[in-house]
Amino acid sequence: MSSINIKIDKRTRAIEFKIDDRVITDEMSEKVTEICNWLIIDSNKFEDEKVFNMIFQYIKAYKRLLYSQISNVVYACFNEHTPEEASNKLGTMISNIEKIVAYTGTQQYKDKKEKTKRPEERAAYEDTEKALIKIWDHVNLAQTQYSGLKQTDEEYKRKFDKSITPFKEELVRDMNAQLLTMVSIFTALAFLVFGGISSLGSIFSNHELPLLKVIIIGCVWGICLLNLIFVFLFCIGKMTGLNFKSNREPDANIVQKYPIVWWSDLIILTILFGTLWTYYIRKEKMDSWFIAWCRSFRQGVVWFGYGVIAIVFIAVSIVLFKLSWKKGE
Repeated sequence: MSSINIKIDKRTRAIEFKIDDRVITDEMSEKVTEICNWLIIDSNKFEDEKVFNMIFQYIKAYKRLLYSQISNVVYACFNEHTPEEASNKLGTMISNIEKIVAYTGTQQYKDKKEKTKRPEERAAYEDTEKALIKIWDHVNLAQTQYSGLKQTDEEYKRKFDKSITPFKEELVRDMNAQLLTMVSIFTALAFLVFGGISSLGSIFSNHELPLLKVIIIGCVWGICLLNLIFVFLFCIGKMTGLNFKSNREPDANIVQKYPIVWWSDLIILTILFGTLWTYYIRKEKMDSWFIAWCRSFRQGVVWFGYGVIAIVFIAVSIVLFKLSWKKGE
């Protein structure tokens, strides 16, 4: 039943009646659901005149249909039954509506309508006839909408697989290509580095070679291996499109782009040439005066060597500290 709010003005003693619209909507929903349930019953048990009177009383009371509730009944029919059963039930519903429409064309109905003297009730008959067509049309519309928009999990999976397959294949190809590239790079680097280390180990294991010769051979090996790795990475970068430049400015020269390679070569070459010059002096025996001077001033030479090492260590530490401090700021 409707909820009626009664307000009494204490000054004027006026009484105000207000019906709760939400409650009216709930009542209309219940009535529409009841009518739809009667429309779905088996055609052999269907009573067209009785259901018409239900619709007539509804239109007479509320004037309009709740189409959303009709849609809910149709959707619930699909959700609670198999597609075939739902189609059969909705087909029965449409057939029963058509029976009611046929009833409105019978002489019995026309006589009943003609006996009506009140204009409001005659208008309700005409509105009910229009409502029957609207119910029939909306049931067909809701059924078509559900069939067109609703899709099962299998249909969704099939459509998703069909749409995603081209992108999946392309993604797999790209991933496989990148994986092969990375495996090739690390394999080649492993052979290159560990092969070079093993060869260097065989050089240092030869105890008969003088220290200067070992240093010279190690420097030559270091220059060759360092530049070989650089060339290898450079070629890999060209093939894969990877960029390992330190400076990516377009006007930067090769030293600015790859400074670590050039600084490493400079350090190794400095050690190499210094060692070569020392080896030449030792071979030509031009260091006899230096040996004699060191033997004459043994204690001074010892402290001088420690001093040079300490100064170099402190100078390098200060430089590194300043560079680290600027980077931290």
